Amino acid sequence: MNHLFSWIQHETSLIINANALLVLSILILTGIVIGNLAKKFKLPSVTGCIVGGVLLGPYVLNIFTESAYEAFSPITHFVLGLIGLTIGSHLDFRKLHNAGKRITWITFMDVLITAPIVFLALKQFAGLAIEECLLLSAIACATAPGSVLHVVKERKAKGMFTKTILAVVAFNNVVVILLFYTLYYYAVGRLKPGDVSLVQTMLRPLLYLSESFITGGTVGFALIYLTEKRKKVLFSFPAMVLFALVLSVGISQTLHFSGLLTSLILGMIITNYSRFRDDFFSAFHDLEEIIFATFFVLAGTHLDFHALKVAGVAGLVLIVSRFIGKFIGPTLGSHFADSTITVRKWIGLALYPLAGVAIGLMLIITDTPIFQPHASTLAAIVLSAVIFFEVIGPILTGMTISKSGESQKNRLRLLDFLQEEYIRLNISAKDKWEALESMSEFMHKVHNIKELSLDKLKKGVIAREKEITTGIGNNIAIPHVIVEGGPAIRGVIGICKDGIDFNSMDDQPVKIIILIATPKDRYELHLQVLANVAKIFSHHSHIKELIIHARTPEEVYEILQREEVDKLNPFFED
Repeated sequence: MNHLFSWIQHETSLIINANALLVLSILILTGIVIGNLAKKFKLPSVTGCIVGGVLLGPYVLNIFTESAYEAFSPITHFVLGLIGLTIGSHLDFRKLHNAGKRITWITFMDVLITAPIVFLALKQFAGLAIEECLLLSAIACATAPGSVLHVVKERKAKGMFTKTILAVVAFNNVVVILLFYTLYYYAVGRLKPGDVSLVQTMLRPLLYLSESFITGGTVGFALIYLTEKRKKVLFSFPAMVLFALVLSVGISQTLHFSGLLTSLILGMIITNYSRFRDDFFSAFHDLEEIIFATFFVLAGTHLDFHALKVAGVAGLVLIVSRFIGKFIGPTLGSHFADSTITVRKWIGLALYPLAGVAIGLMLIITDTPIFQPHASTLAAIVLSAVIFFEVIGPILTGMTISKSGESQKNRLRLLDFLQEEYIRLNISAKDKWEALESMSEFMHKVHNIKELSLDKLKKGVIAREKEITTGIGNNIAIPHVIVEGGPAIRGVIGICKDGIDFNSMDDQPVKIIILIATPKDRYELHLQVLANVAKIFSHHSHIKELIIHARTPEEVYEILQREEVDKLNPFFED
């Protein structure tokens, strides 16, 4: 009773010397209950999980002592590695080939605008030392990949806007880590004149990045060799990817570079070079939700609300200036990239979450002896921003996904190839045979077809065209072929504004070519796909004209998301 009374008076924790498994079970239960409760209020479950962690933590219910959470440091690093692996899986170069300009502009403008705004605001209004302003300005540029990824998965989002967010977040973390270490060594040089040269300042971040690339790449290609080159696979795919992930994070932690970045490289290698990438990335599919929920509850227990008081004006300045910079930078980047209205309108509100990477960079500062006079101030300022943006950020990210119309779209559709990465503009060919060869090469590349050689695909498409023209009229051609094997119906879209003679039924030149390859066992669906594609362009001539005059694949994709097209592209489960 005395202990309970002391706990009620907030003089002690409810459970002292708790077993780690008991603590873990409470974290999991809190994540499930509070996460689902948040969903009922139409909030992202990640926000609910963080709030649940705050409730368990020392400032509200104070269930466990702070030391009880220290045992979970390896789990934290593992989950950050899992987040990096999953983000890396979205850096599929075949899918990003049409989006490079957009992603590059948004990423770099995000950093180039946010960092100076935060630096100048802190220097002008918070009165911090230049070294403190530099380090905080780098940290402020980061976007939390875990929070964004969790919202995307929870919303079951799919589409051009979602792809853009995930790719930008991945590249953002790489750029921010490079920027941070550049400013970090510059700050060290200012505090210890003559100790660090300009060359060292520039080369150390590149060395740091190369260490992650080498480690992640080596583990990734070794994993591919063991699963594809050997006649007998030693272990199951889940066991192999678990080992690869733990090894990558373990090496990174031992050698003191970023486990998240190394795992991101590992994920990128697997998704671009492994035939079994779907098997690898599905290894944690059933556990991801509970793993991420537990991680965010654990993160919530570490949020120090005293930081808000300690940070004072500087914390408020960082929050406001980051809010401004992260809106202006990506928005300007999307304008410079000539993105569609959807991206320009919502990208500025999608990248606010701030957590894992920012906290990790903050710990690097606090663990550096030369920064000890600044450590407590910087930690308080960063944590105050984390508290704010980890509650508000996921809500804004979820809102932008809903506004973009991509929520609940990550389900198999009849015309699943109507995606940006499968669209090619400015087809140039002297006749339809050259056009068909070019489109076959494009399909084989972007769909990464393994079970069928390019030569066989070309021969099949051309043989079908010789039977009877696939130019159905109205400037449309739908060449198609039945193939042996393959997971699903695959297709690509090519656009030629000048037109190509296809011997069409109405003798009009073809300006839109839709090439479709269907496995033998999907023949009934094949007929339905052909019928629905024909309906899209025969019933909605304005759609055809908009596509022909589109300037980018991104613009074509957005046109194909219109309501009249959407109705002819049902989800299989519907």
